[in-house]
Amino acid sequence: MPRDTHLLVRSTLLIAAGIAVLLLVQTLADVGSIRGTLATAFSFNPDEARLLMTALNRSFNQLMAIILTAVAIAVPLTANTYSVKLLETFIDDRVNRAVLLAFVFGVCNNLWLHHVIGHGVVPRVQLAISLAMALLYPSLLVPYLYYVFRFLQPDTLLRRLSGELLAGVEAAAATPSRAAEVAENAPALVEHVGSIGIRSVDRMDRTTAVETVHTLRAIVERYRTEKRGLPPAWTEAGRHAFGGSAHDAEVWLEARVFAELRALLSAAVPKMHAAVAAIADDACAMGLAPDARGDEDVDELVVEYFNTFIRLAVSRKDVRSLFILFHRYRDYAAGINADRPERALEIAFYFQYYARAACDAGMPFAVETVAHDLAVLVRRAWESGAPNRGKLLERMLAFGREATPRPLAGVKKAEAILAAFFLLRGDGDQAARIAEGFRGLERGFVDRLRDDIVHVRRERYWEVTDRRVNLDYVPDDQRAKVEEFFAMVTEAERTVEAAPAEVGD
Repeated sequence: MPRDTHLLVRSTLLIAAGIAVLLLVQTLADVGSIRGTLATAFSFNPDEARLLMTALNRSFNQLMAIILTAVAIAVPLTANTYSVKLLETFIDDRVNRAVLLAFVFGVCNNLWLHHVIGHGVVPRVQLAISLAMALLYPSLLVPYLYYVFRFLQPDTLLRRLSGELLAGVEAAAATPSRAAEVAENAPALVEHVGSIGIRSVDRMDRTTAVETVHTLRAIVERYRTEKRGLPPAWTEAGRHAFGGSAHDAEVWLEARVFAELRALLSAAVPKMHAAVAAIADDACAMGLAPDARGDEDVDELVVEYFNTFIRLAVSRKDVRSLFILFHRYRDYAAGINADRPERALEIAFYFQYYARAACDAGMPFAVETVAHDLAVLVRRAWESGAPNRGKLLERMLAFGREATPRPLAGVKKAEAILAAFFLLRGDGDQAARIAEGFRGLERGFVDRLRDDIVHVRRERYWEVTDRRVNLDYVPDDQRAKVEEFFAMVTEAERTVEAAPAEVGD
């Protein structure tokens, strides 16, 4: 039994039992004071029964009015706030239907009992049932209102929507004849989930917006466990939805989820970076999940949407969103590099492409961020011995030369830190390749770069950021190699400066 339903039943029974005990104690006291028996408290003639039923009818009507008023106000307001799907979900809930029908039965039973008593008859069974309802229904009032308010919380609606979708997927796997019907309804359920997130962003409800993103990810993860058992009709429905594209048809539900993430990101940039971070985290996680590795269609989907996310952040000129998105995109590229080195190299090109677009849009900081991300990608490729590590290094060095008209401090720092990594590994040739990019730079500019890196001793950034790291930080053993690298650069410059004099002599 679900937790909220269990709480409703348990609370109602406890309240009813407590009230019954108190009433019984009061009744026994009154019976003793008049020297009667307990049976006299439950014996009625027709006139007494008619008066009792009149009072019960009035009480039941008031209770029903309270519940219907609360439901009639709270449910439409919440549905208008988050999703109209809530109305259907509320009616389909078995607890809601049972409680509302119980109150309707109570009113009808009392009216009929009042009619029967009007003919001079006291039906004891029906009267006992009415008395039991008179005890149970008031006890139900508070627990049921709590159940309704819990039901109307957006996280409850998210669980029910995802549960309905996944239950349909399981039914389609078990009964292939239902696959087409479930596939037809699935996109609408995904859209309802996404709508809750979008409206939460509009209301600045960060908790619900982030929970919506996690719910979309959970749908994909649970769906993949059933995906292989789905019949051809499921994929055919996807092919119809995507105009016959075979690649999109294989991942059509994942594509629907990513489309909702994109709509949610459009609402969140630049007003809610917590949602942006959740989208970036979960998009990366969905692409790196064990059951997604090796799936070229999923990989293509993740890359396309990460590019779309970054383009949106560039067009909105939101530096912080770019900072978040590039970070997770880098993690995704590093995660697939062992299995798909060509794709990781392609992502490195996208880094360069969108960094240039960000610079053109007046956000040079994005270029410096991308330089550090590319450096991390190169370092991880070298540590794992990836076959594309040389090409990744070439891509980074080309990025440093071509990203901006003039050298940026952040880009050169990223190159220097990477060179120190190579020196620490004993790979002086790669460090020398990086040092060539420092040739001709102003001496004061180079000295400031060295000082900035060497004097950074704090690994975590001194302000709260989404990455929580200082991009210029290097470990102690690597810091000495930074000094060695800049000494190499200085020596190379002196050699170049001395060469014309030697020739003249």
